[in-house]
Amino acid sequence: MKHLLILMLALALPLFAAVVTEPIQRGDISVKQSFNGTLSFNQKSRLASESEGKVTRLYFDEGDYVKKGQVLLEIDTKILDANIKATKASIKELEFSLQRAKLDFKRYEALLAKQSVSKQKYDEFYFQKMQLEQKKISLESSLEAQNIAKNKKRIKAPFAGYISKRSVEIGEWLKVGSEVALLLNPNKIDIIIHLPSSFINNVSKNKTIMVSINGKDYKTKMIGALLSGNKKTRTFPLKLRLLPSKDTFFDGMQARLSLEKSSVSDVLLVSRDAVIKRYGKDVVFIVKDNKALMVPVRIITYEGKKTAISASELKVGDRVIIKGNERIRPNQEIRK
Repeated sequence: MKHLLILMLALALPLFAAVVTEPIQRGDISVKQSFNGTLSFNQKSRLASESEGKVTRLYFDEGDYVKKGQVLLEIDTKILDANIKATKASIKELEFSLQRAKLDFKRYEALLAKQSVSKQKYDEFYFQKMQLEQKKISLESSLEAQNIAKNKKRIKAPFAGYISKRSVEIGEWLKVGSEVALLLNPNKIDIIIHLPSSFINNVSKNKTIMVSINGKDYKTKMIGALLSGNKKTRTFPLKLRLLPSKDTFFDGMQARLSLEKSSVSDVLLVSRDAVIKRYGKDVVFIVKDNKALMVPVRIITYEGKKTAISASELKVGDRVIIKGNERIRPNQEIRK
């Protein structure tokens, strides 16, 4: 009995809908045309080996973030280390011989000044010293070349970025030029969008240009319009640089740029949320005599969160429903 009474009271009460409204305005709006473009990492490097040998250590994997100068892998250096050790020993041995030759030469130089030794004997010690000095230079150059070769056994990241691809495994034999990884710099991302020449002239190089990626707006700056166009479509590539963002992007993602095509003056303006689909038509609900009146509209264009519409039944100042309109029925009583 109690539940029946509650049900009867509920049916007796009028069904009010709680909504949010705003007044219809009149103003000007731009007609936009959208163009799709593609994200491309401006700085990408296919890292390759400058030396041949077996990979002994691997310090990275796909998806890793690496810093500039970070060691990515090492190639076996056992034979090279032995050669470097032998060269260093040869230099040390030669330094002793050179030291003795310099002392001998100094003595013969003094003897020659006193005419106590022949010029021929003096020349022999002079050229012996010179020969040892040149041999030392040769060995030191050889040691420097060996150290350079050893440094090439360690592949380092040329810039900070993400490893997009790994092409090597531990124990694998690398040849000179073997690709080991693909490195991408996430802070240098360009967007190429093909535009008719008339639209390119409307893009300012000194202003921030907004593009949409996955439904979110991002700031870019114009790098320039490339002069080589597509003869079939009569479009020209516009190059934009994506400004730094904490979001993650992928090479080849789609970006959308909206540019003004024309403008419409003195039109009715409502929030985008005011226009909904009902019975397959675009409609808005306005509040009239505390009831929801459904009015079919024609959408002229969009700009940001505003929509330009046309409808003979609407006028400036009418309260249009922007929240709660999805559940409204025509002529339903409204509580604002």
